[in-house]
Amino acid sequence: MQKLYVKDIMTEHPLTVKVGDSVVYAAKILAEHGFNGLPVVDDNGELIGIVTEYDLISSNRNLHLPTLINILGNIDFYKKDNALVKDDLKQLLLLTVGQIMNKEPMTVPEEAPIATLAELFAEHHKVNPIPVVGFNKELVGIVSRFDLVRFMADKSVPRQVSASQPDLLDKKVAGFIDNFDNKFVLVSKARTKYWWLIGALAVIAGVAIAYATILQIQIK
Repeated sequence: MQKLYVKDIMTEHPLTVKVGDSVVYAAKILAEHGFNGLPVVDDNGELIGIVTEYDLISSNRNLHLPTLINILGNIDFYKKDNALVKDDLKQLLLLTVGQIMNKEPMTVPEEAPIATLAELFAEHHKVNPIPVVGFNKELVGIVSRFDLVRFMADKSVPRQVSASQPDLLDKKVAGFIDNFDNKFVLVSKARTKYWWLIGALAVIAGVAIAYATILQIQIK
């Protein structure tokens, strides 16, 4: 059984954003691709931060998701007097990635063992995803909790396994090891798009701009 490393399950050449990009634009990318976060790079492509779904919904941000949901939930009322939300929506549309990103992101070397990655996720519950760096600390990929869980998954394991059937259990153990080893070369890079937060992020990305138009807001 081959030893597995972070580079074996990470997503290479990840999409990135820059500090000057709008938060609405970043949210649009997250929603469209089902990502948990995006690395932030400078003009030279060097990693300088990360913006995640947590950053978008954190209550200590300038205009966070619960505030926006409250606005949209009462949109009929606010349409009659858009002055009540005009400033908030302006603030949202002008908010940049640089204002909400984590400027000191946790990183993991591409040559780190999978066990090291699992420990990082176990110790840091709010961290997801983690940028992957190469020998010179350059950004080479990104890895999420889902990547780790997906790699561990084994479709051949039944819903219930009983210790009262030792022969069957031994067979399943052997099969699990074989299948896990095969994933070294067969691991898929397909990403799920069914996380609950995608709908919320789509609200930020599309609806905010739509309602800004409805309310006839002009950004000067």
